[in-house]
Amino acid sequence: MTKIEIRSPLALVAGNGSLPLEVARAAQKLGIQLVIVAHQGESSSEIEQYGTTTWIKLGQLGKIIKTLKRAKVSQVIFAGGISRVRLFGGNAVRPDLRAMRLLARLRSIKDDILLRGIASELEGEGLAVISPAALLTECVTVAGVLTTRVPGQGELSDALLGWQVAKLIGTAEVGQTVVVSKGVVVAVEAVEGTDAAILRGGELARGQTVVVKVAKPQQDLRLDLPTIGTKTIETLRAAAAKVLILEANKCLIVEPVLVRELADKYGISILVVSSELELQSQVNSSRIGQDLERRYR
Repeated sequence: MTKIEIRSPLALVAGNGSLPLEVARAAQKLGIQLVIVAHQGESSSEIEQYGTTTWIKLGQLGKIIKTLKRAKVSQVIFAGGISRVRLFGGNAVRPDLRAMRLLARLRSIKDDILLRGIASELEGEGLAVISPAALLTECVTVAGVLTTRVPGQGELSDALLGWQVAKLIGTAEVGQTVVVSKGVVVAVEAVEGTDAAILRGGELARGQTVVVKVAKPQQDLRLDLPTIGTKTIETLRAAAAKVLILEANKCLIVEPVLVRELADKYGISILVVSSELELQSQVNSSRIGQDLERRYR
């Protein structure tokens, strides 16, 4: 990943979850002044302790741009998601004139198209959009088994199926997460989010599931980087899931040490792979190993 020189003051547009707080803590440790824009009903109020914070409603793009230009920032980090379920609530979204013009031009509210459109608006105002990974380099996934427990052959086969389906639904901009059990896809993430998809899959399969979370093929990783944390591991445990598959260099693990410790405590495998081909190779190697074990038993 290319190293980016981060300039102070730095803008942080915060969504929900723990990622905005992790970015804010990292900036604080480096002595970087933050100018924060937080979303009402999404962002944690704890974010206010890390910098001057302006609260907005979903869709107030013009207010974001005015706030950041007034603060004389030159770089912006987007961190945290926005609950897509809230988009169906009456007053959840309040698009201002700038946002309405953008929507009219894009003619789409699909996540990736909309986020790229927002980034283009900011860049047109001289604001460079950078990835949270620029601050959280130690959280970026690296290929390998991260836990004591290693996935078994059947679990690897389920992982391969999950990977293939996840990339397909990603292309269609449906979601990032797929839950598989015994060769059957039991849940696909849509608007409900990763945790709800994991729990639904666990309920349908009665546990022992494999969860795959990957980046969409067309995803702009500056704006929407797949992220997991301790809450994800707790959700896996609640769903009796045994394996989590992540994509190398395209995912963040918030508090990676704590995540590994918790996964080991619950006997959950975390495997990070770079591609479908690499995962297929691991499936084949596992099958060969099983065949040899049976032959020489």
